[in-house]
Amino acid sequence: MRWTVKARRTRPTEPLWYWAPPIAAGLPVSAARGVSLTEILVVISIIAIIAAVAVPLLQSQDAKKLDVAAQEVGNALRFALNEAGRTGAYVLVDAKTAPGHLKLFKSDATGANLGVVNDPLTKQAVDIATAEATSSAPVSMTARFMQSGVPYLQLLIGPSLQLQVFDGPATNKGALEAGSGIVLALGAQSVTVTINETTGFVAIP
Repeated sequence: MRWTVKARRTRPTEPLWYWAPPIAAGLPVSAARGVSLTEILVVISIIAIIAAVAVPLLQSQDAKKLDVAAQEVGNALRFALNEAGRTGAYVLVDAKTAPGHLKLFKSDATGANLGVVNDPLTKQAVDIATAEATSSAPVSMTARFMQSGVPYLQLLIGPSLQLQVFDGPATNKGALEAGSGIVLALGAQSVTVTINETTGFVAIP
């Protein structure tokens, strides 16, 4: 008996492939999928919580810097008044010569610069720069020694505590008027160290 083997016809093999979205190199497969609305809301909530905590903290730090700056400026003004009374000489409070600085100079009735006034503790010239000091930066400082409604940058303190507004050597603008002081600002916050036009009393906020 003769056997005949018939070849079985088979269907051609279909390629096994499909399209998949590209995945960024180095990222896990899960990173390629979209972000749900819930996840977005969670992220927004976290950011809001962080902001709610950070903003009061920054404001608190700003307030502390303003306090430090006010103490430094107030102490400098008080020292100038005490020095004039103690020595019986003139002391010039100067915020004009070097912008952003408050300096004290020995002076005379013309408001001339006759040399620096030294801090008795540091033995160095009194020079307050709130925007540069580590403890108060970047607090800005603006002197406002008022005369006829105009702010000037120099105040001459006489031996008997006369308070005269100056605008440079030999430029006496007249007696100090109400509303005088030094404004300290940081962002939206500001304070003013005031000096009484009659008594010379310095008020630190």
